[in-house]
Amino acid sequence: MHAIWWVLAGLACGFIFGIAAAARAPDIRYLVEPIMTVRESDLPQPVTPPPPGMVWAFAQTTGYCPCTICCGKNDGITASGRNAYEYPWGIAAGRLSWVPKNTWMMVPGYGYALVDDTGGAMRQSAKRGIIHLDLRFVTHQNARRWGVRRMWIAIPAGSELSRLAAEQ
Repeated sequence: MHAIWWVLAGLACGFIFGIAAAARAPDIRYLVEPIMTVRESDLPQPVTPPPPGMVWAFAQTTGYCPCTICCGKNDGITASGRNAYEYPWGIAAGRLSWVPKNTWMMVPGYGYALVDDTGGAMRQSAKRGIIHLDLRFVTHQNARRWGVRRMWIAIPAGSELSRLAAEQ
């Protein structure tokens, strides 16, 4: 009999705490919102000069892999003709004309990779003035772990991406 009272008392306390938490829910958005909406002004530009022939640009990076979840039905061949399964590390830009062909880029936390693929999401981001690059990973799990990150990266000077960076 006492056990039933303890269960009911626990449920009542949980209900009261739930209502109190829901009443304070608008305050939670202030904790999450800054993390979700990082702006260029929130992250300082690197203090070191970019590598020769490059300029700093604030970019959005997204992880992907050649699986059907990330790329839909595909043959694993990138826009430049490389086999994504043989060359699992690579970068996709909106168009291959945006970055000179066979350009190697270094992305902090990802490393050096060749720009060898394209994607429609990056072209849509460019229309909004956002530099967007997709980073290819070996597994879907690793791509999900990368997720979406906004960061400063060095991009080729004189490329279409550098002109977009100048407009930021």
